[in-house]
Amino acid sequence: MKNKLMLGVTVLLIAGIVAISGCTSSSENNTSPVNVTDITVESSGYGSYDVLGTITPSKDIDYLSIALKWYDASGNVIEKSSLAWNINDAKAGEPIKFDAISFIPEGSSPAKVDLLVFDSVWSGTDESDAIYKTTINL
Repeated sequence: MKNKLMLGVTVLLIAGIVAISGCTSSSENNTSPVNVTDITVESSGYGSYDVLGTITPSKDIDYLSIALKWYDASGNVIEKSSLAWNINDAKAGEPIKFDAISFIPEGSSPAKVDLLVFDSVWSGTDESDAIYKTTINL
């Protein structure tokens, strides 16, 4: 009985030390597995906007997609494009040009856009799953 009690206390003590020391995995401490550069935004007319740039994975990634979230000058969301661009089999260190396309509703004028990168299919609606996020002011 005494041995079981000692074993239980030891296990709890070790678990407590690990939890307090931060030796557990945390996605907040991980760096992004992609580098996104040379981002530009262009109006193509008739409400069409292109967000262009280069994405370079730091590791092989089976699938990448870009979602765009557009805001007006007052900070109101005017459009969400959950699948503006995607590619399969992105290789580590290989720069990939992208052209993510959105259509802004007539009469709306975008002031900024959030660019979000995802590594799983159809995850563009949950921003917490993004592996990269940046905001571009227009």
